[in-house]
Amino acid sequence: MPLQDISRQVKPLPVQTFDIAMSLPDEIARIALNKDGVICLKNAHDPKWLSLIETGINQALTGASQNLDIVKKAGDGGQFSFSSQAWRQVDTFREAIFESRAPDIAWQLLDCASINLFYDFLLIKEAYTNKTATPWHQDHAYYPLSGQGVINCWTALDTIPMETALRFWAESHRSACLFQAANFAGGSDYEHIQSDHPVIPDIDNDRSARILACELSPGDMLVWDSFTFHSAPGNSLGTRRAAFSINWAADTIRFRDIPSLKSYRSKDISDGDPMTCAKFPQVRPSLKTT
Repeated sequence: MPLQDISRQVKPLPVQTFDIAMSLPDEIARIALNKDGVICLKNAHDPKWLSLIETGINQALTGASQNLDIVKKAGDGGQFSFSSQAWRQVDTFREAIFESRAPDIAWQLLDCASINLFYDFLLIKEAYTNKTATPWHQDHAYYPLSGQGVINCWTALDTIPMETALRFWAESHRSACLFQAANFAGGSDYEHIQSDHPVIPDIDNDRSARILACELSPGDMLVWDSFTFHSAPGNSLGTRRAAFSINWAADTIRFRDIPSLKSYRSKDISDGDPMTCAKFPQVRPSLKTT
């Protein structure tokens, strides 16, 4: 499937935004997430947390990640790097995930008895990576999971202006309809595509689609449902555009044994099982016994 043109001419509407510098997300934020499929949490993480992530980046990009891709497109001035499941080897990533309020933010929004860490994801679009557009897609299309209750908590490491901001199709998660997975490399189908799923609609040319976006400062977090369609342009600016996301799953989610990347799988769980295992630990409430 070729990359779609995401240079939509219509100016996006703003993502509903909540400042959580002094508190956790409240019920109003949770309702907004359930309605639109995405919210922005200003001041989700402080400079100390951001420093922990920066400290671990080089380690993640030089072998610690279970799923690492580094893409340099012809004609681009920089490269696009992304890594997954590095928390198990990178101490500072592990500290940023487990010893911060990150799990509490997710637990508050998922509003369930317990949550599991699914995976971490680091993505860096260096300056002038113009050709690294991310096509419209749903995260859940890549997951061997069944059920609703997976969220992506995506924190900006750099200032992200509108020119490089993510775009979201508001309310596209509501039907929980799962579409085919897009191939981020372009030119052919995704390796584990589910051909029985409907093809991705032409979102850019659907004028009824309500598209949302917002600028971010370092420490601001976007949170979206795994069924929400989203996309992003390449980085045409002379500055890095990086983010660190943590993906969380509610206790209602079950493993579904379908072909998928190994970073989304564990040999310790089988089809229909809850997610809890060493690779996808339960984080809230703690599994520690008293």
